Amino acid sequence: MARSRVTRGKIVAALLDLIRDGNLSPTSEEVAQYANVGGRTVFRHFQDMESLFEEMNARVRFLVEPLLTQGTWDGTLPQRIEQLVTARAATFEQITAYYLSGETRLHTSPTLQRARAQFAAQQRRQLRACLPEIGAHPEALAAIELLTSMEGWLRLRRTQDLSAEQSQQAILAAVDRLLAS
Repeated sequence: MARSRVTRGKIVAALLDLIRDGNLSPTSEEVAQYANVGGRTVFRHFQDMESLFEEMNARVRFLVEPLLTQGTWDGTLPQRIEQLVTARAATFEQITAYYLSGETRLHTSPTLQRARAQFAAQQRRQLRACLPEIGAHPEALAAIELLTSMEGWLRLRRTQDLSAEQSQQAILAAVDRLLAS
């Protein structure tokens, strides 16, 4: 059983590494080769690729959970906005490759669809906990939620080709302006 756990761990680690290194949709053969196991071994440990990706998603969720469930937010409104954006930028930079990998399978994976909905709900709860003032600005809530979301981050980083620092500054300025009005 111990050897089985080690092999299973190697397979998941291989998937994580392949995706982190830019192969957003690795095949079972590529995972097996990277993990240095036989091709059929992947499917002895995982029912199918969906279940392997599900395990990977659980590991990624474990990584980001502490950043998305931060319990206390201290300081003035601008300080809390900066704390939120800084925490999210760090999280989003960590998970970009895994998120993009999920995009390749999102339309066919109920598991991934549920995970994305949970991720969005976590972000929303965190936003409201960090910025309770948002209740006084319901017209700005949707815009701030978008600005501070993974999708907003990807737009700035990948489509608009901004650096992480430039993206952070753009988000900070926009959220500040929305809440100042």
